[in-house]
Amino acid sequence: MKKHITTILLSTTLLFTAYTSAQAATFTDVPASHWAHEAINDISNRGLINGYPDGTYRLNEPVTRAQAAKIVALAINAKPSAAFKPRFQDVSLAHGSYDHIRALTELGIFTNEDKFQPNKPLTRAEMSKMFALGYKIIIDDNDQIQFNDVAKQNHYHGYITALAELGITTTPAGGAFKPNDNVSRAHMAAFLHRTMEFDNARAKGTITYDKEARMYIDKATVKNVTNVSNTDDKALKTITLVNEQRTQLGGTAFTHDKELSKVAQAKAQDMAKNDYFAHISPTYGSTSQLLDAFNYKWTAYGENIATGQLTPEAVVKDWMDSPTHRANIVNNKFTHIGTGYATDASGTTYWVHEFSRK
Repeated sequence: MKKHITTILLSTTLLFTAYTSAQAATFTDVPASHWAHEAINDISNRGLINGYPDGTYRLNEPVTRAQAAKIVALAINAKPSAAFKPRFQDVSLAHGSYDHIRALTELGIFTNEDKFQPNKPLTRAEMSKMFALGYKIIIDDNDQIQFNDVAKQNHYHGYITALAELGITTTPAGGAFKPNDNVSRAHMAAFLHRTMEFDNARAKGTITYDKEARMYIDKATVKNVTNVSNTDDKALKTITLVNEQRTQLGGTAFTHDKELSKVAQAKAQDMAKNDYFAHISPTYGSTSQLLDAFNYKWTAYGENIATGQLTPEAVVKDWMDSPTHRANIVNNKFTHIGTGYATDASGTTYWVHEFSRK
């Protein structure tokens, strides 16, 4: 098995830088080359969203809350019980989406209050809640992806994060999700199409929820990964070994930073999943962007990665034998460490150490 190691170092003080129905095929304004064509074609063929009498789909037109309620209720086959009556005073019995709104409100997807605002455009945050609750997506708190405009305290934070982690929305981690922006008809089709694909894969057992790792696992693409969970874990063993090296050389032992280990574990799993070995991640970007995606605060950071080593002892030895990796390990400006370890389906190992000063 081939072994490789590589390192990166960055510090603020260091010198190193590292209405009539029409199908999508006939929509005059949805060319086959459009990024949402497949999704629009699928959703319209299912009768979940229609075009306009003039043969257009109107890609950029916003979806209203009433329209969204009808689309989602039809998609999940939600029907209200006969006895349930919502409190909304602005949606009459004659409204075309009344029963759809009623069904989703009974399910807790909409809040049962005096005003529903049926003609108000649906926001991206509201869309996330509708799909997460409508499709019973598990909301966890591991926050593999974070956005710079969605605070943890935001009511929609969990829903937004869950959809992003599943790839239903594709805003880059660390970027702006724009939760208050309107959802266009093109995006509504795309988001729903991806959610339905996820739901189908989950029903087939291709996608399952790993309670220990607190994340959905796609057996078709995600490879076997190991989550940091206990003191016997290989990843945690590497911290013991590097601290031995630091103290032997007269330095101070690293403090194990669990939040930093979340970052390191995400990087290890990302390399195993996407079959690459580099400091620049196709998912997170640079190491600084990775740290920012997890809202990790630092004044200096470094990263060591390795692949192919079978034991904690072997990987630490390789790192110590490399001048650049050794420099990160013995650098007394770093005070905290995070660790990650993963293997892919072929048994190839991936090791990550993140170093920081806060």
